[in-house]
Amino acid sequence: RHLALMLVFLLAAGFAPRDGLRLPAAPGRAPRVRMAWAEPVFDSAVVRSVKQSTGKELFEVVIEANDAALDAYTTPGQFVQLRPSADAKPGFFAIASAPRKAEAGTFEFLIKRTDSTEWVCGASGQLDAQMCSPMGKGFKVEELVDADPDWACLNVVLCGAGSGIAPLRAVIEADAEDGSPLLAFGSKRTGQLFYGARSLEDMAYQDRFEAWEKRGVRVTPVLSRAEAPGAAKGYVQDAMPGKVDTPESSMFVLCGAKEMNEAIKKIATDMGVPLERLLTNF
Repeated sequence: RHLALMLVFLLAAGFAPRDGLRLPAAPGRAPRVRMAWAEPVFDSAVVRSVKQSTGKELFEVVIEANDAALDAYTTPGQFVQLRPSADAKPGFFAIASAPRKAEAGTFEFLIKRTDSTEWVCGASGQLDAQMCSPMGKGFKVEELVDADPDWACLNVVLCGAGSGIAPLRAVIEADAEDGSPLLAFGSKRTGQLFYGARSLEDMAYQDRFEAWEKRGVRVTPVLSRAEAPGAAKGYVQDAMPGKVDTPESSMFVLCGAKEMNEAIKKIATDMGVPLERLLTNF
């Protein structure tokens, strides 16, 4: 079971199998094949700028992207692997800027400062790095909205915590090819964002909340270890019950810890929301 789950994750992440390695078969059974996995191709990249977000220990990072990477980024929620050099272990980071909004050939990220990310979060100027092209399925929000002619999506519920807000920002700010909001917030449907952090001091993108509200997304900060005017108390899964508009006409976009995602899936299915309308980016 664990191997099957790992296989699903690797496929979703964009890995492709190389030629299989044939293993000896047990008597009376067909030979087994163990798959070897192709490594992503890394290209040179330049970290253009790093600034602290409104949340402490969270940094907004702008990185140059080549044409191939820009073309590969088609869906909010996709991610890249990033590393300082060829001999370093890469990290996985969701792209925070929306597709088709890559200004001057760059991607934007929200990266939490840890020992493994100090090399980029602590950068004081431009920095050489290595980055692969965007990977993963992302949030298939556009496909889901148009998938069932008998179901109208009237509300999008976005749930995230900590740096998990990064790919949700991409969903909120994504535009269609004609430049109109991808999910038509404020015209065809409403949007609700439940964003969790320990306190307001830990919450990124507060300087974007007003613009998101104007775009048609109602923002509810959820604080687990503090209180603030207009904020809910507890965890995201605690703040949701009774506050979701038209759950039967809603889809959910989730990016948080497993415990949060599983709790929200249960809450949503208890409200009658089918599992296929609960989206994750992995």
